[in-house]
Amino acid sequence: MPSTSLRLVTVPDTAPPYDCETHGAACPAARDAVRQDRDRTGQPPEPTLPAGSASAGSASPAGSDRQGPAWPLQFAQVVVEILAGARSPRQIVPCTTDRVRAQIGELTPLLASDHRPRIQRILTSRPTAYAVEMSVVVSFGPRSRALAVRCEHLPARPAAPGLPARPARWLCTELIAV
Repeated sequence: MPSTSLRLVTVPDTAPPYDCETHGAACPAARDAVRQDRDRTGQPPEPTLPAGSASAGSASPAGSDRQGPAWPLQFAQVVVEILAGARSPRQIVPCTTDRVRAQIGELTPLLASDHRPRIQRILTSRPTAYAVEMSVVVSFGPRSRALAVRCEHLPARPAAPGLPARPARWLCTELIAV
């Protein structure tokens, strides 16, 4: 009988996960900035919400563990409240792409509810040091839905002709409702 064993396999990094708006995947500035950011710290900072986006007094989801950072719960709560029609979508403009804002605009009429949305569970994973994926199970009154969210870390960008400087930040690049 053959012996089976587990072994660790190194997965190559596919950074940067988010393409530059000007150059696409071939952006030399993004490649250099990611390399410099990794050399300096080895890890990107933990994601945070822009000031004023965190929901005050939000209830914790059932069965959540409070050992991890609070940002997944805060970000999920903000998105869920926007989808339910209880919060303005302008609050997450700084941390979402145009595509995500369009998806939120399409989902809001379908998920709008008179009931306050309640997050049942949030599962987070970090496929790379520069990406965070979340699965959010939420109830909108009698209906329950699942949301898949992906956030990616963008390195700081120096000013370039026609483009202002941009600080390093986390950006929601994907939102899917099931």
